[in-house]
Amino acid sequence: MFVCYFGATMLVHLLRTSVYSGNVYLLPDFGVLVDAGISGSETIAAASRFMDIEDLELVVLTHAHFDHSGGIVDLVERCGVRVALHGDDVALLSDDVGSVAVMFGGSAPDVFVDVVLSDGDLLPLGNGDVFEVIHTPGHTPGGVCLYHRESGSLFSGDTIFGAGGVGRVDLLGGDVRALVRSIERLVDLNVEVLYPGHGEPSSVNVGWQIERALAFARSMV
Repeated sequence: MFVCYFGATMLVHLLRTSVYSGNVYLLPDFGVLVDAGISGSETIAAASRFMDIEDLELVVLTHAHFDHSGGIVDLVERCGVRVALHGDDVALLSDDVGSVAVMFGGSAPDVFVDVVLSDGDLLPLGNGDVFEVIHTPGHTPGGVCLYHRESGSLFSGDTIFGAGGVGRVDLLGGDVRALVRSIERLVDLNVEVLYPGHGEPSSVNVGWQIERALAFARSMV
């Protein structure tokens, strides 16, 4: 299933590649993927409907879990993409337990991380556009959200979901108090469109959804 979703000034395609996969977002104007999904071949096939796959340059992983990263090996081998991931999740990426690959009956991807992200980085997209990297630990130690200020777009990975949902904190490296602090950082952002790691993107009352996620996370402490 393919869904084309338009942010305020940014073209984003949501690629649904399998039942168990996290959302994969393609930004064809920049040659960028946010997350890789479980199956690289399915992600490549889906992305090829919207762009020449040879023009894909970068995959930004919001965190190391297998449902978001399992497809990265095929993408590197087929397209030669660079891989970006926060430094605190690099060790988890290639670990079967840390990446939760074992939960999906898979093996953790063994790839080189070309761009080691840190909080506050400005990740160039092209044409002067950047993603602001916001380190949001809690679901994993190195989870990040990606903020495109011009369009008010927030790619939230598994930090928050629509309607006030939050990522689970009971896996290796999970920390509910860290998750609360992370979401507190998101409340003050001007978010017009939320692109979560699971579920539907949303452009309706996004600020309220973030506040609800914060309240939910606080109730878990």
